[in-house]
Amino acid sequence: MMEKKGLRERQKETRRMRILEISRKKFQEAGYSNITIEDIAAESEVSAVTVYKYFGSKAGLLLALVGESDLILIAELDECVKSQHKSLVDGVLDFGRIMRRHAMTYLQKATWREVVSASISEGSREFGKTYSELDGVLISKMHAMIVNLQTRELVAKNIDVLALADCMFSLQNIRFFQFIADDSVEMEAADEKFRLDLEVLQLAFGHWELTESIS
Repeated sequence: MMEKKGLRERQKETRRMRILEISRKKFQEAGYSNITIEDIAAESEVSAVTVYKYFGSKAGLLLALVGESDLILIAELDECVKSQHKSLVDGVLDFGRIMRRHAMTYLQKATWREVVSASISEGSREFGKTYSELDGVLISKMHAMIVNLQTRELVAKNIDVLALADCMFSLQNIRFFQFIADDSVEMEAADEKFRLDLEVLQLAFGHWELTESIS
């Protein structure tokens, strides 16, 4: 009985992953708004009822894709956290580059625009809440990276690391939103813009990595 249950669970997960991959492909090719649950179900060789049962809605499918993307991204950021960055600017730049490159590998800009739109329009509902929770995990990785720098005496001991991590992640997020909003902006230009942001902030706060207070 247990063996049969295990087989059913594996089959269910295989079916779920196939639906997700078909969804990702169709959203990329035709655009999120042009694809229906029925389109996805037909290509996945399941019923529309099955897709609704697994994901609840098309927005649920989109959120599941973001969740799958973040699982891969988190593994990449774990390496970033452990890296021996030369400075806070160096570390945050690396963090931002990893996020942008991963995002563009997994989904196209148009699909990310749908993700951001859904996260705002459904902010108080499940999509918005879960998206915020995923961001919380990413902020925790930024926090861990800054703690690593602080341990190596590259960030002042008296800085509120959690507040700094939230600030740096928020800045990175703003630049990411601007990046995906404009199809003409190349990755290298986005990297350079973020680098300038961080260097200006560093100058404004008097080399904030090394100062003992911010006034």
